[in-house]
Amino acid sequence: MTKDNPSGSADAIERRIKELGEKSSQTLLFLSFALVVVATLKDKADSSHQAALRCAMYWWSWALFPVLLGILPLKEFRENNPRWYCILRWFKVALLWVAVILILRGAWAFTRAIPQAFSN
Repeated sequence: MTKDNPSGSADAIERRIKELGEKSSQTLLFLSFALVVVATLKDKADSSHQAALRCAMYWWSWALFPVLLGILPLKEFRENNPRWYCILRWFKVALLWVAVILILRGAWAFTRAIPQAFSN
């Protein structure tokens, strides 16, 4: 541990950044499937159910932006710089949390639409 890197070595932070990038990729895959499901159900639902599905699609579409920013290879701007890696790690954590909040908001809307869509 150094003054520039109080939480560990540059290699450990680099591994964590890679893990966060992988989580962003997995989240992007989830969002892709979720948006396809909503689009499919939206075509089959009547107009009263489409509002909740539209709301889910809205929030999940906004969740794409922090996820895509989390995938960007920002580590290469200052390679082997522990301070930059630490900033980048927290940036990616913050982006994932923003995406999770947006995804949960969309999931809430989606769960409101599901009982309505299958009650007919």
